[in-house]
Amino acid sequence: MTEHGLVLADLTTQALIAADGWFAVITGALGLLCGGLAWFAGRRWMLAVLLGLCAGGVAGSFLTLWAGSTFTVGAVVVEAAAEPGVRIVPGALKLTAEGVLVAWPLLAVGLFGLLEGMHGYRESPLRHPYGIEP
Repeated sequence: MTEHGLVLADLTTQALIAADGWFAVITGALGLLCGGLAWFAGRRWMLAVLLGLCAGGVAGSFLTLWAGSTFTVGAVVVEAAAEPGVRIVPGALKLTAEGVLVAWPLLAVGLFGLLEGMHGYRESPLRHPYGIEP
């Protein structure tokens, strides 16, 4: 806390970029897990499953954002890098790249589509146009 308001304790920190990257990795992995499970469990109702993956992925991303910005243990690292005489205001890292919020729904729907495309190709009669089986 300075006379100009809140500023970063260490201006050369890459913690903000790392926080965005870890958010994308965690939500992306959860998206792949959800997309794979949805394809194995609910291929019978594809449109409903895809809409559920989109809506659930967006809701899951915002829930993950809320949990990550509410609970924190990172104030010790910022405090160690602060200059003497600067008052430290502990708090959670904020998401600076809002585009990573789409990692969960994008990867969930993408994996579902990829698996469905591969499965559709394997069972397609166009794969063997002359009826010749290998």
